[in-house]
Amino acid sequence: MKSPLIVQISDKFLNRIKKDPNILKEAEKMTNTQVIINDKDFTASIISTNDKSDNLKMRDYILCISYGLSEEESKKILEQDSILYIIDLKDILNDREDLRRVMGRIIGEDGKVKQRISEATDVTIHITDSKILLLGNYEDVEYARQAIQKIVDGSPHSVVFKFLDKVIREKKTRKILQ
Repeated sequence: MKSPLIVQISDKFLNRIKKDPNILKEAEKMTNTQVIINDKDFTASIISTNDKSDNLKMRDYILCISYGLSEEESKKILEQDSILYIIDLKDILNDREDLRRVMGRIIGEDGKVKQRISEATDVTIHITDSKILLLGNYEDVEYARQAIQKIVDGSPHSVVFKFLDKVIREKKTRKILQ
């Protein structure tokens, strides 16, 4: 038997599981795993139930819910070609003021920059206090990551929008060629 995969969980996750224990049931079935919650040290142990278990998909599902994504959005990670990519701006930016400024630039006025990145790349973007969660297929997540990296590096929004226009054209061309 394989060792369990241990994941840190938030109190938000713990409260949601206590209110609705069924949140994990369908995901456990889809990933062939069993999850054991330890509410003393805020961890979840993911145990394989057979050779087809996907502990990493279950870990990502738990992380999505822990960071506040809805159950419906979190279930996207259980799809075959979906991945979760987490950018922690605290690891990139030293200053709190820089963090606040960059987060504001990523979100944009009334959320328009975040929305434009999401629509151009077909990626679900969820923002917490310092983390940005990107959820989608690998290629699309990479496009969204690059757009966000441009903003973090200080590129003007016009440069980011030109990049996103290029992404849209590439995706349309690829779709036509398939």
